[in-house]
Amino acid sequence: MAAESLWESILNWFPESAAWLLIFGGLIAITWLGYERKRKKGFIRIKTEDWEETDVSKFLRILSYLGIALGVIMIWSAVVGMINNIAPSFEYADVTANDFDWLTSISLIVVGLVCLMKPINDLPWSGLLGLFAGIGSAIIITLSMPEELVSNPDYKWYILGFGAAIATAVGVAIKFWIGSIQTISKVLSYPPVALIVAVYCFVQGFMVLGLGYGLANL
Repeated sequence: MAAESLWESILNWFPESAAWLLIFGGLIAITWLGYERKRKKGFIRIKTEDWEETDVSKFLRILSYLGIALGVIMIWSAVVGMINNIAPSFEYADVTANDFDWLTSISLIVVGLVCLMKPINDLPWSGLLGLFAGIGSAIIITLSMPEELVSNPDYKWYILGFGAAIATAVGVAIKFWIGSIQTISKVLSYPPVALIVAVYCFVQGFMVLGLGYGLANL
């Protein structure tokens, strides 16, 4: 029982610290601003094309990749907070309500997705996930079939074809889904927009943390 209670406390700590996570999300948004401004050599107007992009500093790149871990934590905390109805801060629970805050939760999910997707825009996720899905499907079918059928050369080709079809279908679906998320991440990481996102995260986060209510409660 003590171990279960400790584990539950650890799980609830992140949703209870949702305001802090949103503030950290604002800090990551500042790195988007610096990352894109240095890479494109401009704040509002882009002064370089994609093929002319310069290398960004290792510090900014490392911070950007740390956003992957923060993005996962932000999304997970928002979902757990909504499911378990956990207030985003202790002050919010005392002043407003001992319930989750819709605006904070949605903000965590959106900013978390961008944190997660921005550093991995260039990775072929649709192909990789499609390949894993195809291999997994082929393995499951092989394990579930009788041994005499698996040893038949004709059935091996059928299984291979089915796995390839699954890989293609999943790859296409994931490509469209990830493409839409990547479009959102590019928009939100555009320097002027990233600055607005950072300011919003700071304002909402510090209000929920210090005042006990957010912008939606005004």
